[in-house]
Amino acid sequence: MNELKHLAIIMDGNRRWASERGLPKVFGHTEGAKNIERIAKAAKEQGVEFLTLYALSTENLKNRSQQELDHLFSLFEKLIDYQSFFLENNLRFNVIGKVQELPERVQKSLSDFQEKTHNNSGLVVTMAINYGGRDEILSAVAHLRRASVDRLEDVSEEVFSKYLDTAGMPDVDLVIRTGGDKRLSNFLPWQTTYAELYFTDTKWPTFSEEDFQAAVSWFEEQKRNKGR
Repeated sequence: MNELKHLAIIMDGNRRWASERGLPKVFGHTEGAKNIERIAKAAKEQGVEFLTLYALSTENLKNRSQQELDHLFSLFEKLIDYQSFFLENNLRFNVIGKVQELPERVQKSLSDFQEKTHNNSGLVVTMAINYGGRDEILSAVAHLRRASVDRLEDVSEEVFSKYLDTAGMPDVDLVIRTGGDKRLSNFLPWQTTYAELYFTDTKWPTFSEEDFQAAVSWFEEQKRNKGR
């Protein structure tokens, strides 16, 4: 049976879920945010050690309307409302991406949430906010240069990984993308090299524990060669 240590989810379909119900698109994001707690609990019960959720890409930040972004910023600011759930379940909150480009109030709330769950030793739930895989790799290269690593031959995959946003995490084992699209959309390109990719038409707000278990069961049946 395949071991599922690091699960990554592209939480897609929020806006379409709302549009299909005649609701403003921002309502889809609100409903989708409610699903984080449910799926985090399912991941914990499955024995997953790292859960990484794609919440906002660098491209989204450039292309979405200010109204939609303001709503998302408000949701990010309220993530700390999950604090009691995280503490009760020994979950640790983490965030990756260019957080420094978010409004200061959002930065503070995310930082406070990280600090309050820092000592928890269970599942690490990472939100990728204003994250782009290519940007992450370019940033890692810049950090390498500042670290005076001048010779490319001195840079191994292990060394390079230490300069990524996900330093200290294992590579992704399984990517789940909800909403029907079949692409990674610049999400963790380095870390998903040998990941299994599971696509479902189910939109994120209605992605249930049963849907989660179906994805895990599919993953367990895959023959993982990892390039061998």
